[in-house]
Amino acid sequence: MTEYYLWLLKVMGAANPKSLQLIQHYGSVKNVYEAIAKDRETKFLTQTEVKRLNSSTLENAQRIMLECEKGGIKTVTLDDEDYPYRLQNIYNPPILLFYKGSLKGLNNDVCVTGVGARGATAYTAKVTRRTCMDLAKVGTVLVSGMAVGVDHLVHQSAIDANARTIGVLACGIGIDYPKGSIPTRERIYEAGGACISELLPFAQASKPYFHARNRILSGLSLGTIVFQAGIKSGSLITAEHALQQGRDLFCVPPHDLFDPDYCGVVKYLRDGAIPLFNYLDVVNYYYSAYTDKLNVINEKYTVSPENHFMFRKKDSVGEKEKSYAKTDSANEKTGTQPAGELSGSVNTKLSGEIKAEEFDFESREPEYKLIYDFISENGAQQLEVITDSCGISPDDISLYLLELE
Repeated sequence: MTEYYLWLLKVMGAANPKSLQLIQHYGSVKNVYEAIAKDRETKFLTQTEVKRLNSSTLENAQRIMLECEKGGIKTVTLDDEDYPYRLQNIYNPPILLFYKGSLKGLNNDVCVTGVGARGATAYTAKVTRRTCMDLAKVGTVLVSGMAVGVDHLVHQSAIDANARTIGVLACGIGIDYPKGSIPTRERIYEAGGACISELLPFAQASKPYFHARNRILSGLSLGTIVFQAGIKSGSLITAEHALQQGRDLFCVPPHDLFDPDYCGVVKYLRDGAIPLFNYLDVVNYYYSAYTDKLNVINEKYTVSPENHFMFRKKDSVGEKEKSYAKTDSANEKTGTQPAGELSGSVNTKLSGEIKAEEFDFESREPEYKLIYDFISENGAQQLEVITDSCGISPDDISLYLLELE
């Protein structure tokens, strides 16, 4: 049946919502082929689509399948068991995915998408690395777009943790884009992850398709994290897709509220996106439904019975509720309410009561021990005092304190 999906993809083009509409109208993809290719029922097609129809045959689709097989490229169609079910339930799901690597178990995993700017600031890079590394270590499957900047940091963090990650390409699976990304893809496969694309194997990346690709990024996951986004950032398109798909939206608070590189993030936080201070904010959200998938074994992180607050905003039109934290996202698997906060969540009060035996200083940067010793000796202090005494920048010291607290 795959050849019929491939034929339809060639006729209609990728990300065309009409593909699924035709399948639904005629009852099956094979029926679409019979009606359009054989009976020439073209009333639903544009002139461009008719032109592609005239040059597309089932034999041609079968040849592409053979080429894919030789190149180690696998396919999964909308009606296959292995097709990601979260993606199946979005508007305009891809009718066919090409991939390398493994999609095994993806339907039961805690998948979280991470997006952000190509030109990540030092603050964003540090937060992305730390958050994604910790998420990967507890069993989260990280999803991103294989671009430079934040995307690369998301994937690399998972690779460094020897964990699975999924790359959603804006080009064909046989194209090296961004240039030099093939070695990263190979490491993704070695770690049990995959790279996927709805484009034909040797289709080049094109600017208009990036927007369409973003629906797959958010659609694969329970939630999306925006690490950095200016007011015109493409990451905001992924965020909008997440909201429209009823998925959870997390945003990392900026180090500077007035920095234009974070204007998009500030907007969503103001409207009710879930603030993310460290990986536990994600773990808290999905833990009760995925206790078998999230390996939170440190005994100081125990689940409390309190429920998360659901962020919502009122639409300006018709006072319709728009949810920024889908109340049943954690509920997909077990039907339970979203998890309560973990006791290890960030506490912004600097109490000076950090317990050294609960923190692994040896595997961390020396700044952690420096700050710990200062607070232990002097007790609670203003942030400026700690900054001056330890010789660490305000941006960096905030991150260290979050981990220590």
